[in-house]
Amino acid sequence: MELLASGLTNYILKKGVIEEKDYDIYKYGFVCFLEKALCIIACIFIALFLKMLVPCLFFFMLFIPIRSLNGGLHLNSYFACFICSLLVLLTSLLAFKYITLPPAVSFVIYLISSALIIYEGPIDHPNRKVNSYENSIFKKKTNITLIFATVISVLLLIFKCNSYLMLEAVIFMFLAITAIAGKYAYR
Repeated sequence: MELLASGLTNYILKKGVIEEKDYDIYKYGFVCFLEKALCIIACIFIALFLKMLVPCLFFFMLFIPIRSLNGGLHLNSYFACFICSLLVLLTSLLAFKYITLPPAVSFVIYLISSALIIYEGPIDHPNRKVNSYENSIFKKKTNITLIFATVISVLLLIFKCNSYLMLEAVIFMFLAITAIAGKYAYR
């Protein structure tokens, strides 16, 4: 990724799109973009292979906003994060496909996981300190996202979409686990 990001950054530098002083910023941006793009493409490939694109998109819709706003455990290398992310998605999709929980159990798992996410609050990573103002914004946005997810959960319960309700429970269980692990890892 570093090599490709360097190549892209060198290209736009030679074209005069950026200045030399902004090189590192753009290179970092390209690295982040490429890493996220590779992960999303790999996840979609897994979903297509399993013939589970809609559940994968449902996973993205819930997992990405909460994980982005609330943080959690970050692994030490991109490769470790990449593999872990794929395993979380794969586990969630396989649970959706092969496990059936009673709707009330799924709903309770979702509620407990959401409560843990709220309790832990935004997780500060040692490499990116967050001030109290930023934290309050992250908390508000997380709470809005959780309200949206709760509405979805209630609708899934009412309309007896048990598989998707269980998928939501599994997603939030993973989010709560990474939040708790991150909180204790970065103390």
